[in-house]
Amino acid sequence: MIDSVNDDNEILARRIHFNHLYDFYSPLLTARQRKVYEMLCFSDLTLSEAAHVLGVSRQAVYLLARHVMEKLEGIERELCFAVNTRHLEDRIKELEAENESLRLKLKEKEEG
Repeated sequence: MIDSVNDDNEILARRIHFNHLYDFYSPLLTARQRKVYEMLCFSDLTLSEAAHVLGVSRQAVYLLARHVMEKLEGIERELCFAVNTRHLEDRIKELEAENESLRLKLKEKEEG
């Protein structure tokens, strides 16, 4: 998107982070904010290309994109849905693995 980060792994991590937030909070954005985010992040348009589509300056697109990212992070700070969901998903995976382990142990006892 519009990151000034040089490290590819950090860029990817930021993109994943914001896409995760967008999945949760996009209904709280305006239609224009969603359009800009989707053009830059999902369609991989450059700032200039998005500006051309919207009929605004590159700077206007940049500012709107920054505002969207700040808004997504602000909402997450207040609600914590994304981070809590991530923790719950991790815990579910742990419990499923534990359940599978116990199931295998029970099966071994029944067979042995």
